[in-house]
Amino acid sequence: MRRPIAAITALPAFMAAVLAGAGPASAQVFELVHPELEEGGFEVEILNGFTLGGVAPGDERTAHEVAVAYAPFEFWKTTIAFEFVSIRGDGGAVEAMEWENLFLLPLGHGGHGHGHGDGHGHAHDGDGFFSLEAVGLFVGLEVPKEGGIGAGGVEIGPVAEFTLGPVTTVANLAVEIPFENGEDPGLAYGIGASVPVGSAGGGSFAVGAEAFGGAEGLFGDTVPLDQNSHVIGPALYGAFDLGDGRELEPRLAVLFGLTDASPDAVISFNIETKF
Repeated sequence: MRRPIAAITALPAFMAAVLAGAGPASAQVFELVHPELEEGGFEVEILNGFTLGGVAPGDERTAHEVAVAYAPFEFWKTTIAFEFVSIRGDGGAVEAMEWENLFLLPLGHGGHGHGHGDGHGHAHDGDGFFSLEAVGLFVGLEVPKEGGIGAGGVEIGPVAEFTLGPVTTVANLAVEIPFENGEDPGLAYGIGASVPVGSAGGGSFAVGAEAFGGAEGLFGDTVPLDQNSHVIGPALYGAFDLGDGRELEPRLAVLFGLTDASPDAVISFNIETKF
């Protein structure tokens, strides 16, 4: 899985890129894993990454992911996701399947069942200037189409949400453990911060910034910083109450590469529906 944990939601997608050893030629989706769930609730996500700038024939121009999640318990949400890529001059292809799990820990004001209605930049229950809202443990498995599970890997790490005054921050960190022989474990991160800016048209909105990156082979033969992918950029979030317990949360970000191994720029557009 080469994608990151979305501001206020991803890591899994960036991880896929890291496990695949993708460089700037590999399109990615970006999402922060948000430590929230509602027992008995479903979620459907569509993640998209559009690479800006020149793309050579045979390289990935866009990346997409479709995910369906269900929370059978107040502390556990499980997700099945499929990744797709669009290759210049060669159409599209299925790239990988992912099984992701979020386990909420009894920490913070959210605790178990940190549920619907806690969108990006919304008010929280905490007292004072600082408030730890929720903490969880993310565990994911990726199985690439090419090479099967032997070419895949697992990632595991904490996800947290906290507020500093009006600023809501979501942070993800994960250790990536490839199954392939000779591949050293690495580290991936995602972080996003946002502030509410008001409401209009039946929805509420927030603006912020996100950053994603990683360190391949950190627990072995470390890859130099300039050969790892790191991106950062502004983001816009929306949250719409559709009634009957349904919510729609779109997110748009423009992320710029910070190293030679990063894409020059990516438009990241995600849509999440909860019901």
